[in-house]
Amino acid sequence: MPIILRSGSLRIKNESEEDVRPTVPKHRKQIKKKIPEDEENNDEPMRNVEEIRRKNLEDNKAFLDGLLLAKIRDDIKNLTNTLQLSAKKDTKKLDCKYITVSENIPVRRSRRLANMDVDGNKIASLEESDNEMDTTKDQSVTIYRRQTIKRTIEISSEEQEILNQKIQTFFGENNSTPASKKSTFKFSDLEITDENLLKLTPDRLISMDIHSRSDIIAIVGCDRKGAVGLVVKSADDIRGQWCKINYDFHTAYATCCRFDNLNPNNINSASYDGTFRSYDITKNQSIEIFREPNEQGLTSFDYRSLQTCLISTDNGEVLLVDIRANPVSVERFDVSKKRIRTLHINPIKADEFCLSGTDDCVKVWDLRNMSSMKYCLQTDRSCYGAYYNHAGTHIMAATRDDHLASFSYNDMKIAKDPLNIRPIKRIAHKNYVNRFVTPFTAQPFALFESDFLIGSNGYPREISVYNENCQKTSSLTSENLNSLATVNISHRILPIIVSGNSSGRIHVFTGPI
Repeated sequence: MPIILRSGSLRIKNESEEDVRPTVPKHRKQIKKKIPEDEENNDEPMRNVEEIRRKNLEDNKAFLDGLLLAKIRDDIKNLTNTLQLSAKKDTKKLDCKYITVSENIPVRRSRRLANMDVDGNKIASLEESDNEMDTTKDQSVTIYRRQTIKRTIEISSEEQEILNQKIQTFFGENNSTPASKKSTFKFSDLEITDENLLKLTPDRLISMDIHSRSDIIAIVGCDRKGAVGLVVKSADDIRGQWCKINYDFHTAYATCCRFDNLNPNNINSASYDGTFRSYDITKNQSIEIFREPNEQGLTSFDYRSLQTCLISTDNGEVLLVDIRANPVSVERFDVSKKRIRTLHINPIKADEFCLSGTDDCVKVWDLRNMSSMKYCLQTDRSCYGAYYNHAGTHIMAATRDDHLASFSYNDMKIAKDPLNIRPIKRIAHKNYVNRFVTPFTAQPFALFESDFLIGSNGYPREISVYNENCQKTSSLTSENLNSLATVNISHRILPIIVSGNSSGRIHVFTGPI
């Protein structure tokens, strides 16, 4: 094969090219050249840094001395020291006090809580607030700070005996039967006097009841700490003073209290401690009628007859209890898998009752057939309470989604599906305020058989009256009604309506008797 040679590959080098040295590649290591010791000794010696610094400081000091700045500085120090000493001597002579104020913000004070009028004058009051500002001291120094302190005052045995005797005179001597004729009045005639604004229970009010007699006004209530409060006075002396007392019957949340159906001089109460107790006012004796053996809380009760009552529990059971028998006989019915809040017996049919609680409906049962539910009233949400009106024709439920729902008994009887009954009317109503306030429920109005009483969240504060069709027919307002009326009851025959707030204070509306 022919051999192909590159051009210049066999080229002969010239002499000039041989003398040229080849270029050193970049990656070749460079060898550090050693400097002989003789050459190192010939260099100049290293300069001393400390000597240079000292020399610079001396030069700067000489320059500043020439400007006299140090002398001016010393003169200013001496002058300030002499001024401070003279200021201290002056303060000792004048005896002044100095304070430091972070921000110039005026302190807001409540004249109402301080019992002062618009001009700042002190107003005399019968019951002064515990949180009242002390106006005897210098107002520029005293700062009002609100305190929430609850006190429990225990009375002596002598005071207890005197108080019991006063209460026994109302229930013992004036033992008259209630009148049969109801009073006629206008809502505009009802008012709250200063005497009818008082404390019923020491803590949050849960339930109330009013005595059925017409010669006395007796109100009983229970609170969430287990206490039961009683106030009583003569009906002839509407503006007179109340005789009031509190009893510690229970060790837990008291859920319901009522005057006894057979003996009105007795007070019956139920509690989450699982006890059902009865207190005889005339004998001053408290008896434990019944105790739940399973340690379940009792949530509500109502009277079926003079001898028996129905009691609901927080585990979904209803107890038919004969409270006059010895020992007490109890019959149990499992009616719900969830907690029951309220139980109310039909005023016209004693064997029929309605239940409301954490179920999304109101359940109607009949004691003659407890094998199955009679009616199921759909509310779509759980209820705070459901009650019959006094005519027994309608049920009004207050639901957790802030509505009032009315159910007609006639619609229940003709319904195709008795377990799916819808309300005839449903309106919006604020039922829940906050966790410190008892929820609003529609209570039956005894003087008007078709109406219900319920508090309002609006301002000014009022008690609303609704008929069976959820129509607002009237309202009660007063200057002394300045809080939410969460629990409301009425007398059966007299023009008396009592409203209670969550702090245990009651407002008694009275008209001409």
